[in-house]
Amino acid sequence: MKAVLDRYRRIAAETAWVFAGQGASALATLAGLRLITEMVPPAVYGAVALALGAVALAHGVAVGPLMQAVLRFYPDAAQAGHEGQLRRAALVALRKPALLALTALAVSGAGWTVFQPQDAWLIAFAVALFVAEAARSVEITFLNAARRQREMAFLMTADAWLRPLAAVMLVWAFGASSAAVMAGYLAGCLLALTGFWSVAWGRGGSDKGPASGTLSPLAGDILSRLWTYALPLTALPVVGWVSGQADRYLVGSMAGVAAAGVYAALYGLASRPFLMFSASVELVARQPYYARASVGDRAGERQALGSWLGVVTAVSVALCLLFVLFHAQIAALLLASEYRAHSALMGWIAAGYMLLGVAQVLERVCYAHRDTLGVLSVEAAGAVLSVAVATPLIYFYGIEGAAAAVPLYFGAQLVMAAVRAYRVWRRAAQSGTVAARAATASVI
Repeated sequence: MKAVLDRYRRIAAETAWVFAGQGASALATLAGLRLITEMVPPAVYGAVALALGAVALAHGVAVGPLMQAVLRFYPDAAQAGHEGQLRRAALVALRKPALLALTALAVSGAGWTVFQPQDAWLIAFAVALFVAEAARSVEITFLNAARRQREMAFLMTADAWLRPLAAVMLVWAFGASSAAVMAGYLAGCLLALTGFWSVAWGRGGSDKGPASGTLSPLAGDILSRLWTYALPLTALPVVGWVSGQADRYLVGSMAGVAAAGVYAALYGLASRPFLMFSASVELVARQPYYARASVGDRAGERQALGSWLGVVTAVSVALCLLFVLFHAQIAALLLASEYRAHSALMGWIAAGYMLLGVAQVLERVCYAHRDTLGVLSVEAAGAVLSVAVATPLIYFYGIEGAAAAVPLYFGAQLVMAAVRAYRVWRRAAQSGTVAARAATASVI
């Protein structure tokens, strides 16, 4: 009984820290956006946004897949006491993709400065920010994998607040330039990391296991497994960009830039609560689920997945109803008057993200059983459908068609994710049965 109470007490504490960190980070994002847009003109902020988009894409391709691999293999490493070796293997694996992404950013940035020489410092700070972002991701990933949610919440919150505050200070000191804003983001990220590392090193490091020296004899196997798991995921950032961003470019090309602006505002407002909630629940539920999958606890895995699905489904339905029933009031509170005429479209977008949230939970079955190729196939098919479905609807109906397309292609992605998850689950069950029979036969 005490063990059960301790387990639920830990889950409750982890949940509280995750949502506290997410809430503080969201508040920092909103406050920072308001402060910075008050201090710099749209052209300056637009240049910063474009540069940040390039950094995010490079980071997603170079760092994101390997961090997903770390999250999946951490329970196995923890059982064997090899957390430190996993960390070192991940850092070794990161070198090549990070260097390639860094080179691509630098080359593309140099090309940009040929036409916009005034942005040279913006590009330099953006390239440096990519390196800082990679280091931050490593720390966040290992903290979450180890279920050290309090430390993760502090690091995320410090980073979220220090970036805009440093940017505002530099803009105030050096003027409203894109380089000053980007330098502030870089300084804030570095300050948060420096503070975290100072505390972590003062306590003897952030992971158990050797902090220096050569890799263990198992390092080659660890690296091989990391790469095998991660390689199919390298295309996911591009695929995700197509699913979540391409429709507004289609709207801009077919219905005009003004329509694209209205659609982007409605889309961002309707999708953000779903994305934030799903991410928060994932930070809490993912590692316990992976831990059960690692030891072959089928009943525990089923229970963890069912709870995860139930929470995400229930809250997503409630959020969807909120947008469907009160879209006008939400738009009046959070959007300028010129964006409110099409507020009803947020109901369609919310319905799509309700379906996407459930689909992404089911995709975790594939992640848990190392079927990352299956994740890629589902996400890629969803991206192709998003363009195929949205294009004719936007052509004939404008932004109304774009919004109506969202639940259609995300609904199709949900069906594909459910089918793939069922196949992976059944295959894992069959493998477990075969292994159990073999063990029984060896005993006999």
